Order: sequence, then structure tokens, then C-alpha cells
Amino acid sequence: MKPFFCIPNRTKALLAGFVLASFAVAHADTMLITYYTIAGTDLDGGKLGLSTSTSYVQNTLGPDGLPVLNPGHEGSGGNAPKDVLGNDELTWWSPTLNKGGAGGVSDVTETGTAVVSLPFAKSKFYAPNGTGGDDSTEFQAATLSGNIDALSAETISFSVSSDDMAFVYLDGVNVCDDGGVHGATAVACTSATVSAGDHSLEVFYVDLDPTQAVLDFSITATSGKGETTTPTPEPSSLLLFGSGLLGLAGFVRRKVSRKA
Repeated sequence: MKPFFCIPNRTKALLAGFVLASFAVAHADTMLITYYTIAGTDLDGGKLGLSTSTSYVQNTLGPDGLPVLNPGHEGSGGNAPKDVLGNDELTWWSPTLNKGGAGGVSDVTETGTAVVSLPFAKSKFYAPNGTGGDDSTEFQAATLSGNIDALSAETISFSVSSDDMAFVYLDGVNVCDDGGVHGATAVACTSATVSAGDHSLEVFYVDLDPTQAVLDFSITATSGKGETTTPTPEPSSLLLFGSGLLGLAGFVRRKVSRKA
């Protein structure tokens, strides 16, 4: 007959604490950020004029997953961007599709990724990866991506402030449009009612004019039971969770073996 055993209370508490901590890691309000550096030679860098537009992009993302310029809505006094595809997708976040440099060669470079917490606030968001000193020779662009888990059917409110542009998409539909070249001013937005469950959340940011670079983004309120956001993908958290459980299982087994 196999020996009967019980797990000591201290071990139970350790196991429960680890599970809760791992759950918190996987479900904290975090997003995946991808950084891009745009060279100062870009066709749009420092050339779009000063203007603000809340209808800079169309309602949905394009076929390449990029914001689509709303023709004729570049903002009063602003020049139309040149870093666009034939279908008007903006390419400031694509090293492969962008052709904004000399000789039609892309001058957008992906420089890194990281997991960041919400609210995200960066008052000096300079390349590379938000660590630079100014934007006199190059510009910072970035995307924030993740899943937002609505706990009930609800509307979700956001706040974004950017110098220069930021566009927020929920399930590929634009919910915040802070377009044009301008100083940072907070824009509040509210989505249509979404169903309970997971929804994709993306933020596209770009600085294209020297003097300042700012991005503040937060989820400010919900009309339902609330939500959590997680970066996508998030393999490291799952690996940590699985390896931790295996380690604790081995720990319990060793304690039981010594007592048997």
C-alpha cells in the first residue's frame, strides 16, 4: 500500500502563493511594445507642418495591419504624408514596406521589444527605444499590442496624449485618433459596447518633428465589471508558470519521500 501523506500547511501556502503570483504576472495590465527608429532623412520627418487632426486615419486597419491615411484629412496646414502604400497604409512602423529614405530605400529600423505596464507614460520618448536625448537626428516610432479581457459586455474608455501622433485600435477598429504634428494634448475616447472576452488592443505611435516626443496611454474606465490587459505573445510568463509548478511538485515529492 502506498503511504498516505498530506502536504504541510506551509507548503500549501507556498504553492498557493506561487500560483497567485504567476496568475498576476500573466494577467497584469501590460502590453508588448515594439520600438522603431526612423532616420532623420525620412521623407516625412520634419516636413508635415504643424496641425492637429482627429480624423487622420480611417476606421479600420489596412490589409498589412497598418493604419490607413484618411485622404484630405491630414490636418489644416499639414502636408500629406509620403510614406504611404498605394492603398494609403502608413508605413512608419514597417521596415519592409516603408520606402521613405533616399533612393526609395526604407529608413525605418525595428530596434527592440519589451513588456511595459499600463498606464504607459513617456515624456521624452526619443530613439532608440525611448532612451535617446533628443529627436534632432532621428525619430521614435512604436507599437503597443496586447489582449484586453472584458469581464462583461461593456464600453471601454481610453486616454492618449502624443507628440506627435497616436492611433488606438480595439479589434482592428480605430477608437482614438490623435493625428497630425502637434504638441501633446490628452484625447479621451470611448469604444462601442464590446462583448465579454478577449479583444485585441493596438496603439501606433510616431514622432516626426523635432523639439519633443511624448506618449501617454491608459485605460481610464469601463461601463461593466472591468478588464485586464496582457501582452501578446507572452511566452515567458507561461514558461515561468509551468516551470515553477514543476519545481514545487518536485519540492513536495522530495519532502514526502524523506518522511516515508
